[in-house]
Amino acid sequence: MPAECRWRLAALLLALTLVSPFTPASATDRPAFDTGMVRLDRGDGVILDFDVEIARTPRQWAFGLMYVTAMPGGQGMLFVFPDMAPRSFWMKNTLIPLDMLFFDDEGRLVSAVEKAAPESLVSRRSSGPAKYVLELKGGSMQADGIGPGARLRFPLGG
Repeated sequence: MPAECRWRLAALLLALTLVSPFTPASATDRPAFDTGMVRLDRGDGVILDFDVEIARTPRQWAFGLMYVTAMPGGQGMLFVFPDMAPRSFWMKNTLIPLDMLFFDDEGRLVSAVEKAAPESLVSRRSSGPAKYVLELKGGSMQADGIGPGARLRFPLGG
């Protein structure tokens, strides 16, 4: 394919992405989220509870924590996907730093990203297939001692 065609195709794909029905235009487009509690076992017997909004639909996944201006410790968002797959997140229109924890279908921590920078278009990827992603206030992993061996406790809230 000639270079000019590749550039036109890339521009078209970008334009389609920007006008996707799931691309939030502003904070007023924020969908409703169910809420619940997630229990996290750090792996050393300490159990942490987090109050979360639960994202289960493509529209909720696309919006996530965009336009949220503050989030206290002990709160977050849980993304629940229908299958195990590599996951990728960016921070477009996300105004606060986040820790992203990727879990498999049995609740085992697969990988994590600490303090993802606000408003970044850098893709933050899981190192393996994940079914759940827990986003917490940036720095929560360090402050709460969350690391390898962490597990979500089932049943999940919501």
